[in-house]
Amino acid sequence: MTATDPAPSNGPVYGRTYDEGRAAETAALRDLAASLPARLTGGVWRPEWRRVLFAGIGASCAALASPLYALRAAGVDAARSDCSDYPAAAGRPDVVVALSQSGRSRETADLVTRFRRAGVPTLAVTNADESPLRDAAGAALTLGAQPDSRVSTTGFVVTYAALGMLADVAAHGTVDERWRELPDLIEESVARNAAVLADFAAGPLARGSADVVASAPQLTTAEAVALLLREGPLVPSAAYGTRAYLHGPMDCASEDTSHLVVGGARELGLARQLLEKPTGVLTVTDGSEPVPRGAAAVTVPGRLTAPQRALVEVCVLQELVAATAAVRGNPVDEVAFAREDTKIAALAEL
Repeated sequence: MTATDPAPSNGPVYGRTYDEGRAAETAALRDLAASLPARLTGGVWRPEWRRVLFAGIGASCAALASPLYALRAAGVDAARSDCSDYPAAAGRPDVVVALSQSGRSRETADLVTRFRRAGVPTLAVTNADESPLRDAAGAALTLGAQPDSRVSTTGFVVTYAALGMLADVAAHGTVDERWRELPDLIEESVARNAAVLADFAAGPLARGSADVVASAPQLTTAEAVALLLREGPLVPSAAYGTRAYLHGPMDCASEDTSHLVVGGARELGLARQLLEKPTGVLTVTDGSEPVPRGAAAVTVPGRLTAPQRALVEVCVLQELVAATAAVRGNPVDEVAFAREDTKIAALAEL
């Protein structure tokens, strides 16, 4: 089978290794940031769409969280669904925006099909140029079919960035210029933090599980990185919002669970509390406030929107995923399961 052949529903073809995908993703982002704004301001979004349902599953659902927060902060009535939790009788949004890197996620295509039949405008955002989701939706924003890795790198970056730019247009009518700066900022941030991440992988993350906790604006980071840790180095990982984590889940902190804490002052306060236990803590902040003694510290640029910062954070923490896989001896590109009933080759399968 070649990369251009249709893939069976339980065995997608991956055009890149994880390392190759990471090496290619900033170039893909640079091209997207230069070309996509003109497409987005050319009528993709209608100003009357003020009640928005975002839909996606897996990494795509994680990608929805920070753009969702940004839209709500701008006064847009936005919600998200993992597609399986939104029955046909649920409310009627102004538009459904469905995100899928491959465009073949079964639940996403099914939800879009149902809403389009009910007369609701539907917009698919996919890396793939041709896909069942594009066929199901009333309109599509396709992103050039970038080759991707099994544990998604380039595909996640371009679909997430496209959604972030689309959220800019929905909230403010234009795309924030700082998306063009992100490729350089990502490369600089990865290089600056690589040694700290390698040490944390070889120390606290060499065994046990991980909790990834983030402020509400940065929730995409927590959800996406927890999934990367599970799918790549096979680290049992869970994602939480900071406020929810304070209400009980933090109580099992021990040397068997590492913590990645993403955000600002409240998250640094959480890190201080966690360090009362014999546990490893890695903070991810903009460096504007002191990190508690005993925590490993990663810094990212602070002059970004929440969705932009989340993308930088995810790309930086991809380095931690690679280092942890090497330490644990679990190759990122090794397939754990042959997936069943998750991907479709055509709408007829629904």
